[in-house]
Formats: sequence, C-alpha cells, structure tokens
Amino acid sequence: MPISKITTGLILEEDFENYSGWDDHWVDSSGLRSWSNPAGEDGNCFYVQLTAYANGGGTASKSKSMNLGYGSRFFKLWHKCDGPVGVPYSSYYTALAIGGYYLFGQDHNAPHDWQIHTLTLGPAAGNEGVQTVTACAISAATGVGCYFYEYLDHLVITTNQYLRVTGLRTGQKVEVYNAGGSKIAEGTCSNNINVDIDLINIEYPLSCYLKLYATNGTTLIEQTTAYTMCAGDEWGWTTSAGTLTISVDVPIFYRQDAIVAAPKTCNATANLKTLAGVNYPGVTVYFTSAIGTITASDTTDANGNAHAALTSTVHGLAVIGAQWLGDAAVPACSIYINTHCFYEAEAPDTLKGYQFYCEGIEYAFTAGRYSRNELGDPNDFEVEIPEWLSTVTPNGFVNIYRKGVKEFHGLLKQIERSLSDAPQVLLKGPDIASLLDDRIVDIRLYSGNTAQYIINELLTLFPCGVSVGTLGICASPLTITIDTESLRNAIQRICDMVGWVYRVNLDRTFDFAESFTFGTAPAEFEEGVNIVNVTNDLNYAPIANWIRMRGSEALVSTKQDGTKIQQQGFHQAPSFNRSISDQSTLDTACQALLDMKVLEEQTISLNAVDTYDPGTFGPEDYVTVTAPSVGLSGLYPIKKIQRDMTDPTYVEMDLVNRTKSWYDLDKAYKRMIKDASLS
Repeated sequence: MPISKITTGLILEEDFENYSGWDDHWVDSSGLRSWSNPAGEDGNCFYVQLTAYANGGGTASKSKSMNLGYGSRFFKLWHKCDGPVGVPYSSYYTALAIGGYYLFGQDHNAPHDWQIHTLTLGPAAGNEGVQTVTACAISAATGVGCYFYEYLDHLVITTNQYLRVTGLRTGQKVEVYNAGGSKIAEGTCSNNINVDIDLINIEYPLSCYLKLYATNGTTLIEQTTAYTMCAGDEWGWTTSAGTLTISVDVPIFYRQDAIVAAPKTCNATANLKTLAGVNYPGVTVYFTSAIGTITASDTTDANGNAHAALTSTVHGLAVIGAQWLGDAAVPACSIYINTHCFYEAEAPDTLKGYQFYCEGIEYAFTAGRYSRNELGDPNDFEVEIPEWLSTVTPNGFVNIYRKGVKEFHGLLKQIERSLSDAPQVLLKGPDIASLLDDRIVDIRLYSGNTAQYIINELLTLFPCGVSVGTLGICASPLTITIDTESLRNAIQRICDMVGWVYRVNLDRTFDFAESFTFGTAPAEFEEGVNIVNVTNDLNYAPIANWIRMRGSEALVSTKQDGTKIQQQGFHQAPSFNRSISDQSTLDTACQALLDMKVLEEQTISLNAVDTYDPGTFGPEDYVTVTAPSVGLSGLYPIKKIQRDMTDPTYVEMDLVNRTKSWYDLDKAYKRMIKDASLS
C-alpha cells in the first residue's frame, strides 16, 4: 500500500479508568472532600466533589511523572461540571499543570456537559524532559459557600494537533473517515509537499481510514484500510515503479556557468504504460530533481512519453524523479534515475603524474592508490586530500588520470575524516562497475534466450548509468529466473552459467566476451633491470584430471586426461551446469573444464619500474617477464594492475597463467554442486 505511517504523534493517552500510576492529591482549608461517585455516573473518569466556603478553596488532582521528550507538545483534556446555579461569587475550573505550572483553566459560572480543553506547550526551558503532569479540579470562593462536582477524563498528549500526509502534489486532497464511514476531516495540499489536517476538535486516537485524490480533488487514487490514528501522526504517500520508466540522454551534464563544457542540459523521458503494457497518452507526469531546475510536469504523448529538461547552477549528483498520480485505469507510480552535474570539463595534463577529479573538480592530494582489471572483479581507490572541502560530492563520479590518460573511473562512497596531530581526509570507493549494484532486477523469466540477449535487455530495462557496449555471440540458450537481486549479481550468474566474462569500461560501457586477451604488449620486465621484486607461486592443489559434469535432466558427461593422470596422480572433480540440455554441448563444456583444470595454478606478483607510455599495457595483455631466479621466462597475462599515486613510474601487477583465470570461472560450478534437486 503506498500510504503508510512514518511517525507516531502519541505520547500519552489516559482514560482515568483505574488511575494506574497516578497519585491522589487534595487540599482544603475546611477539610471537606468526597471521592464517592455521584448517582448516575459509571465511575470511568476522575471525579471529585469540591466544597467551597465563603473564605476558602482547594484543589483535587491526579498526577504522574512522565517523559514528555523535547519539542512542542499538544494537550487535550475532557471536562464536565455539575454545580450550583446562580452563585456568581464562586469560581471553579479545571486545569492542567506541567511541573507545577498551570497551563490552562476556565471559569464556570454554570454547569456544563463534557468539553475539550486544549493547549500547545512550546519547547521552553523547564517544560521538557521528565515532568510531573497534573490533572486538576480547583475551587475558590468568596461570599457564600457552595459545592460542585468536577469530572476529568481522557487526557491525550501528542506532538501537535495535526494529522500530516507527505509526498503530495499541490491540489491533492486527503479525507479522513472514521471506521463507521463518516468523514471527520479533510485537507488539500498547497505546497507540493504535504497536507496538515487539523484534528483539534476530534476525539482520538481512533480507528479511521484515508482517501487520497488527484490534483483535481475529485479523482480517487487510493483508499486505505482502517488504522489507529491521532494528531501528530505522519503518513507518507509513496509509489512504486509500477508501469513508469525513465531514461536520460546523458549521464553527465555541466553546470550553467561552466566555461568550456557541454552539454549543459540533461533531458529526461518518462514512459507510462497501462497494466496491459499499452502506452498511456494524455495524462500528466510530474518531475523533480535533487538539484537545479527541472520541467515541473508534462503530458504524455501518443507514445506514452513525458519529457523534462534539467539545468543547474551547482555541481553534484542530480536525482531525477518522475511521478504519475494514478487514476482508475493506471495505478499511481514513480521512478528515479541518477545523473551527474559536473562543475567543469576535466582537463587531462600529460605533464602531471596523477590527477584526481570528483564531479568535474580537480583536487590536490597527498597520497593515493587504485587498482584495475578487465574482468568484473571489484576494483577500488583511496585518495588522501590535505583538508576537507565542502565541494566534495558523496556518491560523485571519480576519475584518476596518469600522465594525462584516464586509468580509473569510480564512485566516492566513503569519506573518512580524523582529527589528530596529522589530520586526514580519506576519500574511498569502488570502480564504476559498482553502478550495477545500485539497481534491483524484479522478476524476469528467461527460457531459451542467449546470454547476450538477456544482458542487453537487463541493461535496457534497468538503467543504472552503464550502457551496452560489445556483447559477444554466445550461442548457448539459457533458462534462468531472476527475482529481486542486484543487476550485477544477475549478470554474474549469467556469466557463470556460460563460462564467459564481463567488464565495465572507463566510458561506462559494458562488454561481454569469452575472454578479453588483447595480445602481446610491447613491455618487458627483466630481473636486474626494471624489476623491483617478483614472486612466483605454484599451487597444485586445484588440479583435476578426471571430470564428471551433470547437465539438465539426466545428461552426464565424463572426461579424463590419461597422460596427466600418470604424471600427477588420479584427481577427480565434479561439476554441474543445469543450463545445458544438449549432450554434445555438455561434452564440449566438460572437455573445456578439464583442459582448464589439468594445469597447476600459477600466481605471479611483480613490482616494477614503469617507464612506458600510458596505455602501453593493461589488464589481460601479455607482457614479457624474465626472472631466472624465480623460474620466470616468457609471456604472462596481467590479471590486475595497482598504482601508487605518489609515483607514476611505479607499478604493481598480478600475473597468472591461463589456468588461474579459468579456475576462477569454475567457482560457479562448485556452487551448483550443492543443488541436489536433480537425481
């Protein structure tokens, strides 16, 4: 249900039925008090008989200590009086006291039925925190003596006297109905934010429901079920994505005062469909933005599209929202998308070792590091700046250049500030592939679709700032269900099923391929010349030379390498791939896995002096390594590159044989083994 309670306004409700927790108090110079119930009363209230003499008076009360919290408080107390008629000399009234101070009272020159007394207590000193709340019946008289009866009941303390509904547009109306169906209050939004409905004369808490109308005040959008409500409650109207989608023409635009950068406008398109998937024309879609100025609303065209233009004079993350208020044909829905307003165009400088940018602003730094790989594995950065600056944008785009060439693109997700003898401001975050983590895929069912088809559709239906790049032709048909998981996790599962890999490039494009080996790079690293340190780690534990692979239904394939068995000993391994329903395809996959597993795992860590131009080599390129002391001589593929931003000529690399890469891919098979649903 879109309307739901955000906060509760109730602090205390007391019906004075058993006075639990309340202390009795009465004072009278004449000493006469009676606590007996008068005839005809049921006793479910605080009753007292007060006698006022010619020169005397007194007070009868119930009091208790309670924590009223901080801020304004609204008090409501019911009162009834039965007393003598025609005695003008007497004064008798009820009151409410906080901390010994009377807050309100009323003279009664005639008996009256139940009435509501109200008061708003501001957050002045002495009226906050733990206080003694006293409900009083007070008498004072001069002249003639008399007696009268006072009744107090249903003390309610709330944060204010209004029922608030948030998330509304100007013109939207809210009606409040009691559980019996009678309308007790209403209000219309006038500020594009919320509506406050005055409940000062309404008995509460009570069971009631809300009706919400569109901006015309007549089209009913939603009717809630009955809930217990009172003044001070805040209810929020929110809508799910529903049948509304949104896209932008650029993920990055520039503030209006940028000198050389373009574009300076971000154009958003929201598409609205009916529940049957048909474009819905002729209705109003509303737009909002976290920063800047955006088109307030637009009417959907024949294609169900509404358009908005966003400009900004300040930089930062701009969240564009689109909202359809709903009608009888299409339920209310809303959707959001991120875009970034850069301060200015970045200016790569070949004369600088490193440059660090966030949202188009270059920042000086004292230290830093970052890593790169060409697969979908996580990379991150950490940069120390000399002082905190308010222009730094959380969740902003980060770019790092080395000698004028961009080598890292990420998001600022963590800001660490410390105060010490050497204050630090550390900016940290993941690479740009983390955009895939920010979108959740709802239920999607695929049967007989290729991996590239599924990936292309997911990136299109769930825009996250990453666009489709080069998708290789993977012929294997897949059957997969995606239900409430991140876009990255869904894509990784697809890659695991076919044994392919993906990467997100520095321009935020997405590639999918069997591998990303680029070939041999013209870079050589030699012991005693430019190698600082190198380690060569050989691991024989993952070796397998006999594989049994299970496919869908009853398909099974078994492959072995007799030569390797004789050399290495007999080592078996299971595997499972339920996406394969063809025997020949299963045999091919089983043989490919065997080819990967028969070689030992090799990991090489290389620290070297890098005097090559930026772009000479990158992850997945082959470089020449000659280090006889550790048994290395030949071409080795780069799995990961790490840079220290204090020295542009220093590089750390992880090198592997091809077996290591394929071994990583087999993790999916290991996870699938535990699926015992197939016999």
